[in-house]
Amino acid sequence: MSKTITIASIQMFVHKKKKQNLEQVKNHLKYLNKVFPQVEMVVFPELSVSQSDLEPKEQAEKIPGELTSLFSRLAKKYGLWIIPGSVYEKSGSKVYNTSLVFSPEGDLVGKYRKRFPWCPYEKTIPGKDPFVFTVEGVGKIGLMICYDLWFPEVARDLVDLGAEVILVPTMTTTGDRTQEQIISQATAITQQAYVVSCNGVGYGGVGGSLIVDPDGNILQKSGGSPFVQTAIIDFERVAMLRAKGVAGVSHPWKDFRQSRQTFKVYSKKSKT
Repeated sequence: MSKTITIASIQMFVHKKKKQNLEQVKNHLKYLNKVFPQVEMVVFPELSVSQSDLEPKEQAEKIPGELTSLFSRLAKKYGLWIIPGSVYEKSGSKVYNTSLVFSPEGDLVGKYRKRFPWCPYEKTIPGKDPFVFTVEGVGKIGLMICYDLWFPEVARDLVDLGAEVILVPTMTTTGDRTQEQIISQATAITQQAYVVSCNGVGYGGVGGSLIVDPDGNILQKSGGSPFVQTAIIDFERVAMLRAKGVAGVSHPWKDFRQSRQTFKVYSKKSKT
């Protein structure tokens, strides 16, 4: 069995209203089914089905709930893995920025809560736990959300749990998207994993989505308009590069695991 998966990263135009965004998502899935039937997994931008003129607490929903039921039906209808960006999750009195994963059978496989909200703008509670899911017979995929990418520990946590691909639903509307693209490449190289950074346009970001392979090569890169990126993710290539090294030279992940250094900056006693 080939250890590959064909992925689509949807650089979607995000509207102000949730209803319009949900229609956009449905239209994209219908389009993929017609034009790119080979696609097996689809990723949308962060908060792509939210409503930008409402506070997070005003639109947060319980999980499972109405939105999860909708995406469950869509995943089953099209036989796709669907990562619908992220949603505002209500849990008691707390609100999280949460990414969801649905299997082709329509099951909610799991969820990931953003660990590094972009302060002071984001008024959500930080999550605490990494999340990696398995595509049976193929490989393991980890999730992070937007600003999490800026903290290498988040990616390292995922790879430590076996992730060979890192999906990053994103909503970057600011002028540091260029830097974020560089970080995506650096993360792919240092973690020896594929990185799929899916940004929105319109109210959802400035675009510039990209897919990077474990050698740091950019497989797909978009401008500032709506765009559908597709790529074949080869899990055997990840294994090969981790065995033989980035550019056939360096083994950052293997060497990190073998050394297991401790760093003062992570000590609670550190004052820096």
